[in-house]
Amino acid sequence: MQQFIKKARELLGERGVLHEEADLIVYEQDGTLAIRGRAYAVVFPRTVEEMSKVVELAYIYGIPIVGRGSGTSLSGGANPVKGGVIISTAWMNKILEIDLANEVAVVQAGVINDWINSYLTRMGYQYPIDLGYQYMADPGSQRVSTIGGNIAHNSGGVKCFKYGVTVNQLRGLTIVLPNGEVRRIGGKEFEQPGYDLIGLLTGSEGTLAFIAEAVVRIIPTYETTVTIIAKFDDLSAAGRAVSAVIASGAVPVAMELMDKLAVEAIESGPYAAGLPKDAEAILLIQVEGSPPGAAEESAKVAEVLKKSGAVGVEVVVDPAIAARIWAARKQAFGAMGYVGPNYVVEDGTIPRKKLAEALMIARAAGAKRGLRVANVFHAGDGNLHPLILYDERKPGEREKAIEAGEEILEACVELGGTITGEHGVGYMKRKLLPKMYTKEEIELMKAIKTAFDPKWLMNPGKIFP
Repeated sequence: MQQFIKKARELLGERGVLHEEADLIVYEQDGTLAIRGRAYAVVFPRTVEEMSKVVELAYIYGIPIVGRGSGTSLSGGANPVKGGVIISTAWMNKILEIDLANEVAVVQAGVINDWINSYLTRMGYQYPIDLGYQYMADPGSQRVSTIGGNIAHNSGGVKCFKYGVTVNQLRGLTIVLPNGEVRRIGGKEFEQPGYDLIGLLTGSEGTLAFIAEAVVRIIPTYETTVTIIAKFDDLSAAGRAVSAVIASGAVPVAMELMDKLAVEAIESGPYAAGLPKDAEAILLIQVEGSPPGAAEESAKVAEVLKKSGAVGVEVVVDPAIAARIWAARKQAFGAMGYVGPNYVVEDGTIPRKKLAEALMIARAAGAKRGLRVANVFHAGDGNLHPLILYDERKPGEREKAIEAGEEILEACVELGGTITGEHGVGYMKRKLLPKMYTKEEIELMKAIKTAFDPKWLMNPGKIFP
């Protein structure tokens, strides 16, 4: 390890290598907060070439390596549970090219998600992965999470119903293999022959290779967006209304559901937007298009919601009010501190027609352990984010919360869904993988892992039970 640190300093400079205890403490946890792991060093490459050389160094010395962007993983994905070296992409933070003719942007892995949209706004374009969950008190994780981390976990977001998840936005990747070799996959073109290597690497959680750069799809921004708020007296009815909207043929850009506890938390904090606190659940829906098209679509959606049991429907056309409402939605995770001192957030996906059933299961899983569960999720693609509240000062409550989360995820699988939608398997959900896959399927995944990483140095202790 000392030899690695010495050579890494020669390569990256004094500031490019952290190894003192006080510095390493900062990197013991990611956004999961439930587990810790101490790395021996943290290194900061600036370019693909520097990343390649430092990865090769670790490979030569047989040192485990963990990739880290902003550390916002919610499954323990960026946690160095086996020690080793953290390779941070914090200094690989440049937007390298905007190519409007091909509608792509080329970015380094450490670029913050929202920086791309901030840069594109003046051009009338957008990067459509608008991450709707959030970390701590920032009004949206797109302001802190990195593109590399989004790719590692195949993140979704508020707009995923219409535009898909991260993998749907990728045209090309520059990766660094575990032995330090650099490979470029794909490019600016739409179609790639052969195996879908971009699809394989996206969502692999840093266990196969490091993402160094990405070619991402960008699209024109629509002229108009309209927001619809629907209030329900019954949580199950809100879940059924989601299916009704989709069955109507409407294609909203976003569909988000929040239950009463989630609304209470939001309205208790600085991002309060006047959401109805007396509702058992609310649906936030956004449609976009030309002014006439958006007006027609929003009217259609509002009518479907009324027929589906909504006790109040409001169509918001004022952009300032709509922006405040969506900022409030993105504040939901951080706002939980107003209704409980601690929480575990889970991330499962179920078929949309099972939404109502899944919501009841989530509530029951918490209730039988004396815990409250707030529901905030991307309703359009059935991606649940139950927030299980607990108090770490009370012995056993944290364990109960984790237990409740596992019960909810097992139920998601039984309902025809998965144990994760966008947060990854990471460390926290490893033992649940056999709930989804047979032993033979898991062995096949391990074989793929071994083909990329024969020494199993890349993000060890993650995904596999």
